[in-house]
Order: sequence, then structure tokens, then C-alpha cells
Amino acid sequence: MSTDTDLVSESLPAYEIGGELGRGGWGVVLSGKHRALGRPVAIKQLPPSFAADPNVRRRFTAEGRLLASLDHPHVVPVYDFVEHDGLCLLVMELLPGGTVWSTFTRVGFNAHSAVAVALACAAGLKAAHDRGILHRDVKPENLMFAASGAVKVTDFGIAKVVGGDETLATRAGDVLGTPSYIAPEQARGRELSPATDVYALSTMLYELLAGALPFPEAGDAMAQLFQHAFDSPIQLLDVAPMVPDPIAEVVMRGLATDPADRYPTAEDFGIALAGASTGRWGPGWLAAEGIPVMGADTIVTAAGIGIAPSPTLTEGGQGEHPSLPVTRPLAKSSAQESEPFATPPPTTEPTATQRPPRTESGEPRATEPPPPVVRPSITVHTAGVRLADVSDTDLVPVRTVVEIPPARVPLLIAAGLAVAAIGVALLGLGAPVDGQTPPPGRVSIAGIDPAVAEPVVDLTEPLTVAIAGPVPADTAFVTLGVLDREVKTQSAPLLPAPDGAVATLPPLGGGYVAAGEFTGELSLMQAGQVTDTWRFPVDTTQPATTTAVAVGVAAVFLFSIAYLESFLRSLRRGRRRISGTIGVPVSAAALAVSVVGAVWVLLGRQPTVTTLVVTVSLAAAAGLAAAIGASRVGRRRRYRRAARRTDR
Repeated sequence: MSTDTDLVSESLPAYEIGGELGRGGWGVVLSGKHRALGRPVAIKQLPPSFAADPNVRRRFTAEGRLLASLDHPHVVPVYDFVEHDGLCLLVMELLPGGTVWSTFTRVGFNAHSAVAVALACAAGLKAAHDRGILHRDVKPENLMFAASGAVKVTDFGIAKVVGGDETLATRAGDVLGTPSYIAPEQARGRELSPATDVYALSTMLYELLAGALPFPEAGDAMAQLFQHAFDSPIQLLDVAPMVPDPIAEVVMRGLATDPADRYPTAEDFGIALAGASTGRWGPGWLAAEGIPVMGADTIVTAAGIGIAPSPTLTEGGQGEHPSLPVTRPLAKSSAQESEPFATPPPTTEPTATQRPPRTESGEPRATEPPPPVVRPSITVHTAGVRLADVSDTDLVPVRTVVEIPPARVPLLIAAGLAVAAIGVALLGLGAPVDGQTPPPGRVSIAGIDPAVAEPVVDLTEPLTVAIAGPVPADTAFVTLGVLDREVKTQSAPLLPAPDGAVATLPPLGGGYVAAGEFTGELSLMQAGQVTDTWRFPVDTTQPATTTAVAVGVAAVFLFSIAYLESFLRSLRRGRRRISGTIGVPVSAAALAVSVVGAVWVLLGRQPTVTTLVVTVSLAAAAGLAAAIGASRVGRRRRYRRAARRTDR
């Protein structure tokens, strides 16, 4: 977007036009100065491609007239507006103190300052809401500091000028503006109300208190839009446990997904927040911050004494509210000039508006250490597309692009992977016994030649091992194992026999620990050196179903099923998103281990390492797909419930 300063000068002959101050999501900001008054101003210009639209120009004129009539100490005043020769220009107060976001990223805020900023914003929003004006883009970048330290809200009505009653996005799915603070109903393209601004204000306060936004970091603007539209925010106390409980409760109510569950107006939010803060920090906390709150008697009163007062009788007998203390910035020393928003040192004696904190019984509170300073975890918010970078034909209502991905695809993938995992567990992969088998007639285990048939041993009886032919060994070792892990082992000396040598090994034992099919290994040793080793399958007379292994397999199976169902249910309901997304694959993997174990115990089919690894991998992948599908089902259900509530 190019700026023709000559054309701007022709449209604003009473002003000297300076250079460009910056570019935002909604247009270009120029500096200027009123020629007669010498007053510096900021001039916001909408992109010409949008200013050429008759509907935009009509809304601009209507909103400009309304904004120019809005006079409040926490609202950036609009001095003039011009719709001329395809230009739409707003002339506003030029504030030197920077934005709340720049101060937050540079020096941070403690909890007192964060709440004071939110109260000032609530006071400004109240004045706008009383005039029927919604902001629709409340964020710390749109809150400016005046030289006095006062917070002022800017960019009122710009979203409505461009999009009318619709929230806009591009056809490709890029969000117009910053999606970090967008309300659910705004993201869904539903009807907006003052509660929409309350949501954005609560999101901003959450971030100022915690240093992070109420949702996990998203990959892009559209993903963040979906979070606000369909997910539930993380509890503030889970991220910032140092925030007082009453304040956290106010913030989380302001973040309710359903507008009916939020504070209906910025005034109600401000009163609740001021009361909770004063109840926790005492009546003097706000005056000490140097961030004034003005122009909203009910909010100021709640900040001063914790609750709004009832009407009292004056000497003249007329019922009216008593005078309300207005907080003002305290005098700053030269050392504080560079940081105008730092908390000043305490005064030696309390003033009328800075009384020592007291408990409910009236006793002075113990002095509390100041809350820690919080800075954001990021320095730049996830940004959508800028208005200057798109044409009006690229923009569509956001409700046309906010679509929930279907759950059918990941659920079908999960089902297919689960069937594959079960098939691998039942059929097996690879040979359970590898290595050299003894030649026929060479070895006898419990009277059975392992080259001809599978030996069956009694774990409670001595085991006889016979070797035919010359035997260059003095000791026989027998090991039973599974998955390349040794389970049982015994050894005995080899004694000469007519046809070779014989060893009688002690009972292998452990029949109630593990039984069934194993991989047997016979090693012959001479003077501590292995001379021959053979491997072969071995079964036991003891059943595998009565062993500790069987009990463990059954326990893992039952616990895995229970956890899997619990995680999936939570995801369908929109809770425990992070733990559920991790927990479902882990539970599915554990379930796969139990299935492989059950095949061994019940069917007598010894597992292999390959079988176990492939089955667990397939099951974990199925669990991840199922978690994605369950999350999508939950989003769709929440969306339908929200839509029904909105329609009612």
C-alpha cells in the first residue's frame, strides 16, 4: 500500500502532514500537526482499495461521526475524519507513551499494573458500549500510554468500517488482524455483543498476568482461530499460580466460551475485577501504580473500597453517591522518568486514597512483598494478513472458512492400524528361535530329541540332559528365555554314559512366575569355555494361565482399556487436550503389549522382538489417529452446542 501524502494534504488542508509512523493490520498511520493549534496528531488511512468501496465509505462516515462524539479519558479522541476523493482518514490524538504491548515486552508488568491497565481499558470500553460501539479488536497493541501514564484505547470501530457486521478472513484461510484475542462467537461469525470485547480484554489480562496466552502455541493464525472457536482455555492458575484466586476467577469467567456465561458488559467485568483486586491487595493498591482509572464511577468505587457504595444522604437531604476518589499518577522522580509505569516508592504516611491494607476485621494487613514482574514469552503475536496486503475481493466472512476437519478420516485410519496391530500380534513376525539347532540324535532334553519334537519339561522336577557321541565338555547349561531375555537357567556337570554323557540339572523352578513356551538354549562348556550351543523351542507341563505373567498381562490389559477410554472421553469433551493426545497413544501401546502377552499365555505362541515392536508401533499410531479423531468429534459437538445456544 503506497501513501500519497500530497493527496492526504489536499484532503486535510488544516494539517501539516509528516512522515509515516507505522503500518498495522488495518492501514497506515501518518504523523501530522494542526496548523492553527500546533497540536500533534496521528492520521490513520484505510487502504485505498477498501476506501473505494461505497459500503466501506458509508460505514466510515457513520463510525467516524460516532467516534468523534466519544469523549472519555481512556479513549483516544478522534478530532476529525475525512472521506474525500477515495480517501478515508481518521485524525486522532498522538500519544507519545507507546503501546501497552511495547511496555510489556520491554520492562514487563507486575500484577498490580496489569490489573490497572485492564481496569482503565474496561472504563474506556464501558463508555463506548454505552454509545453502542463495539471495539472488536481489543489487544495490548491497541492500548496506548499518554504522557501522564493514562491508558487509552485506540482503533475503535475500524473492524466494523471494513467488514460491517462480519468478521473477515481471506479465501485461503488467513485471518484479518490478530487472532490471539478473538472471541469464539467472533471466530465463528456469530452475533457480537459487549461480551465479545470482554473476552478480548480477559485474554489480554490473562497474558499480562501469566506472560502467555490462554491457549497452547499454535502453528499459524488459522490454527489459533480454531483454538478460540472450539477449544477451552488453559486455567490461569495452572500457568500462573501466583495470581490471587479471586482475580483468576474473574479472568476465567471473562474467557467463557459461551457469551452468556461471561460478564455481559465491560463495566460488570471492571467492577468484579476491581472488587477482587481490592479485596486481596487492600484499598491503596491502585493509587500506588501511577496508572489512573477515570471516567467510570462504579469501577473506581470498587477499586477504592472493594464494593460499590449504597446511596447516602447528604446534608441537604438529597440521595446521591458520595464523591469518588479518582486515582492519579503519582509524581515521578527524574530516575523514574525513563520508566513512567514503574511502581513509585511508598509514601511515609497514607493518604485518603492510599490507606494501609486491612483485613475484613479492620486490622492492618501484614505488608506483602510486591508481586513479581512478568514479561511475555513471545515478543511478536501470531499475525494474520494485513488489510493493506489484500484486496476486498479476497475477503470473505470468517464463518465460511472456519470449518472443522472431519473426524471420519483419522478414525478410519485408527481402525485400520488397530486391525493391523491385532493381526501382527496373532500371526507373529519372524522366528522365535534363531541360531543352530542340534542335529538329530545328538541331544535329548527330558527324554525328547529337540531336533524331532518340542521338549516338554516339568519345572518342579530335575531335568535330564543327554549328549550322544564324543562330548568335549564337562558342564551343561540350560536356559529358558523369551524375547532374547533369560528367564530360568540351571547347570550341572556332565557324567560319562555308555553312549556319551548325561547331566541331571536341578529343577528350573518358578512355575508360578512364568510358564508355557520358551526358547531353550543348551550350552556345553569345557573349563569355562563354551564348546557348543544349540537353541530350540521348549514347552512346560505347567500352564501359563496360572502364572504371575498371566496376571500381569491381564492387569495391563484392563488398565490400558480404562485409561484409553478415559483419555478418549476427555478429548471428546474438549478437556485434557495435551495429556489426552499423549495418553491415548501410550495407552494403546500398552494395550498392544498386553495383547502380545495374551497370545503367548493363551495360545502358547512365543512372541518375537519384531512382533512386539511392530505391534506396539501400529497401536501407538492408531492411538494418535484416534486421539485426533476424538478431538475433532469434541470440537464438532461443542460447536453444535454453541450454535444451538446462539440460535436460541
